[in-house]
Amino acid sequence: MDSRLVGMLVGFLSGLVVTIIGSEIYLLLFTHFDLFSDFDFIIKTGLLGRIMAIGSLFNLALFTFFITKRYDFYARGCILAVFIITLITFII
Repeated sequence: MDSRLVGMLVGFLSGLVVTIIGSEIYLLLFTHFDLFSDFDFIIKTGLLGRIMAIGSLFNLALFTFFITKRYDFYARGCILAVFIITLITFII
């Protein structure tokens, strides 16, 4: 595989993981919900988009890290993850 594609894939997967971790941290610190056990309730009340948006803020730190280390394709994959998460939450 091309190293650029691998870099974007690593950035994309790390962006997804960081968003999920950020969402879980937000829910554990500021609410009484859990992302995995209360997922149906979060979708029914329409809070998923807001929670994912707050979780995506952690991608900003990841993106900054990738840019400062000159991992440009990792950073592109991280931004791609934000776009895909936005589209999925918009559809749901």
